[in-house]
Amino acid sequence: MTIPEVLTHNYDPEGVFLSNLCDLSSAEAENVLQRIHQSGKRAVKANYLRRRFETEAWLIGERQRLLGQTPRERPIYFFLGNFADGKDPSRPCSLVMPLADFPPGILTFTYPDSMASFAIGTRKDHEAERMPYHGQVFMLPEIRSVVAEFGMPEDQWKADGPRRFDRFIEVQVWDERPILRFLDDAIRRHQYRLGQ
Repeated sequence: MTIPEVLTHNYDPEGVFLSNLCDLSSAEAENVLQRIHQSGKRAVKANYLRRRFETEAWLIGERQRLLGQTPRERPIYFFLGNFADGKDPSRPCSLVMPLADFPPGILTFTYPDSMASFAIGTRKDHEAERMPYHGQVFMLPEIRSVVAEFGMPEDQWKADGPRRFDRFIEVQVWDERPILRFLDDAIRRHQYRLGQ
């Protein structure tokens, strides 16, 4: 099995574009979480922010080990594949980009999302669900091998209890410049079409 050729960044149009919660101060992050909670669009656990910071500390350490220093200290989160389906009401907008637009040296991957992967890979209460890819951060060639062996996390999470958290592969982008180039090119193409 091969990996999808696109990445998707889902976001809230009222939030900060191409940022992440941990880029904010603790007070600002708590305000964002409170707004999400009050909207009723997504459940937010009381310990979410603490768990998010713990997970990002792990990701940053693994990024440093695998890639060295990168332009961004904290990642921008994407999904591997096209997830512009509007299923997450808290993040209804999507940016879908070709995987080929990103140099491999600015990408890391977790299977599934980083918070689930970190918890399943490190906590005793998840030992029964643990797969070899949990608690791991991968580079592009490695995630290709993982997908070749285990497949993409499609709908098996619905029926396979041990894989119930394996809903998608998360991509951590450690440099926003390819995204900005893609957006700039899209704007130029649009302006050109308008000018014809």
